Amino acid sequence: MDVIGLLQGVPRQVPSALARDLTLGQLRLLLLLRRDGAQPMGRIAQVLDLSSTAATGFVSRVERHGLVVRRHRSDDRRVVECALSDAGSQFVDELSGIRIDALRSALAMLTPLELARFRVLLGRVRERQERPA
Repeated sequence: MDVIGLLQGVPRQVPSALARDLTLGQLRLLLLLRRDGAQPMGRIAQVLDLSSTAATGFVSRVERHGLVVRRHRSDDRRVVECALSDAGSQFVDELSGIRIDALRSALAMLTPLELARFRVLLGRVRERQERPA
């Protein structure tokens, strides 16, 4: 079973009703913007596998929730970027806190021996990720 599978049965609170209204794709957009910062609409379309027109509508729906803002780049006004708003940053921070709490709860159910084995397995995963392909 994978780590995500372990967490599926862990009860957790949702930070707001808004989280239930967002699609998985919209959450992916918020996480992308948090990880990589403001992104041009073309990049958002590429990452989310959308046409430019579909990406515009997609961002508009998230923008209506007040979670993102669109702005023209200062060095090239033709490029429109999408960035997290203050409310969007706070929302993603709340979601991240919930994920961390869920991980802590799941790991708290393990015995010391199981935790030690889990730590070894995570170390192997890290080593394999760091190896050149």
